[in-house]
Amino acid sequence: MSLLYAEDMGGDEVADEETNAFVQWRHAPPAQWRFCPLCRADLVDRSWDGKVRRYCPNCGFVYWERPLPAAAAVIVRAERPSEIVLVRRRYPPEEGQWTLPGGGIEAGESVIEAAQREATEETGLLITIDCQLGTWSTPTKETVVTFFVAHPLTDSLNAGTDAIEARWFTLEEAPRLAFSTHRDALVRFIQRRGN
Repeated sequence: MSLLYAEDMGGDEVADEETNAFVQWRHAPPAQWRFCPLCRADLVDRSWDGKVRRYCPNCGFVYWERPLPAAAAVIVRAERPSEIVLVRRRYPPEEGQWTLPGGGIEAGESVIEAAQREATEETGLLITIDCQLGTWSTPTKETVVTFFVAHPLTDSLNAGTDAIEARWFTLEEAPRLAFSTHRDALVRFIQRRGN
């Protein structure tokens, strides 16, 4: 983070920005789990359902590695159906690249609530969901993303804390999206518009 950027931000925002520099955005692979999160005993490898998993012989904890759930939205206005909102990412992976607004689902929220929250956090827009577009696994299988088609309930488009920029693009002018899952979702959206 540049000093100029830090001076432009309030105190809490500087702390958040410094914290974000150290955030582990992905869960750790099983080999990095050394101690049981329940009883702190050493974990060992054990074959379970045909796969080696981290296991605690003391309390029985098993580290079941699962993909991270996420949600994203293709936001489109009824009066301009050929325009969508894209955001330029502030943080890795693919920092500075364009994507659909979206992110991880937090505990206690539905996939729709996550898509709405992420859209607001990244674009400043309140949205309502029109329909589900589909669900894709990332190429690494680390994340499963559910995409929705949505429209805005408010007009003020502003980049939020996770985005450098938020903009309306026509489908013809839209830049290449950073993630293959987002590109796949956009292709499906365009195909559905043509039907």
